[in-house]
Amino acid sequence: MAELNKLQRCYHCGALLQTEDPSKEGYISPSIIEKYPEGLLLCNNCYKTEKFNNNPQEAYFDADYEKILNVIRNKKALVVYVVDLFSFEGAFINKIIELLDGVDVLVVANKRDLLPKEINDDELKQYVAHRLRVAKFKVIDTVITSTSNDGYNLEEMYKLITKYSDGRDVYFVGASTSGKSALISEFLKKYLNNTSKLIVTYTFEGTNLRGMRIPITNKTYIYETPGTSIDNSMLSKVERSVFNAITPKKEVKARKYTLTKDSCIALGSLACIELLSKEKTVVYLYASDKVEVKAHKAIVTDNQKFFASIIEKGSNKPSSSNIHNRKDFDVYEFQITEEGSRDIGILGLGWISFVGNKQNFRVYVPKGVYVYTSRSKVKNDNK
Repeated sequence: MAELNKLQRCYHCGALLQTEDPSKEGYISPSIIEKYPEGLLLCNNCYKTEKFNNNPQEAYFDADYEKILNVIRNKKALVVYVVDLFSFEGAFINKIIELLDGVDVLVVANKRDLLPKEINDDELKQYVAHRLRVAKFKVIDTVITSTSNDGYNLEEMYKLITKYSDGRDVYFVGASTSGKSALISEFLKKYLNNTSKLIVTYTFEGTNLRGMRIPITNKTYIYETPGTSIDNSMLSKVERSVFNAITPKKEVKARKYTLTKDSCIALGSLACIELLSKEKTVVYLYASDKVEVKAHKAIVTDNQKFFASIIEKGSNKPSSSNIHNRKDFDVYEFQITEEGSRDIGILGLGWISFVGNKQNFRVYVPKGVYVYTSRSKVKNDNK
């Protein structure tokens, strides 16, 4: 399995670590290297001035949401858990998974229209099932959907909800960008209220959280819960105009790049993926067409100049006023040990797909953004 390894450069600013000259960039005390030869290494300056995050961050969990989940557990209700197929890999919150243990969960993998048409639904369902297993999230079934173009597989979703609810309340749960509300809206277009109850905006008991309550019978309801946080996503780190640019509105087409040792691709002025190993690697990038991508050489040997020209000046689009210099970035290194088709992804921005061949990649992302590696959504072995 691929591992997220500590770097032998400053994990914060990316400078080459050196023990010779305290006045120069990247200085680290020799005693620190001796004491922590395999540990997280920061140059002395970053150690003194910065609080550094060395693990991909999990999304924030609202304590009020726990009260809703406890009600779901006590009712033994059906949960319809909606995920965004384009970007959901870091959206599973351990506390939510823990509280839904033993609850019947139907996963709706939404926004099928954003992914390449050449992927078949069985492959997507296998990928989603794999990510659920990684997250240790037990579910009873999965359905692939989209709300665009009059909806895709929505009838199948309705049938599964009817099948699994079996006279119980149904709760729609998911991140705020999962498309949960759009699914509810599509449902309401065909909904016939044969009860004496009304559709209402509902405040969940003991909380300030509100959502829609739709009667199924006079005793059972569909509840739309508020969207859970995505504060570990790129979408939460940027302003609205950049949010709109990096959120794809149509099918995402693969963009092909060939990386050689110490070369990289910059994704707008928001992130960078660099190849450290010697093996030339073809990568396929999946991101919004509004994200400008440029290939660069030798970022390792000229890290400061790269960030000055690409990130600080915002020469690639989109760029964010919330991201100014190297200090705003976390740095991760992936050692790929698996063979076959692999992905490295940045939550909310996109991913690269490539054939695993023991490569080392370095990924620069704004602080707190979730990064991951996984088997590929789109297999590229034969490309």
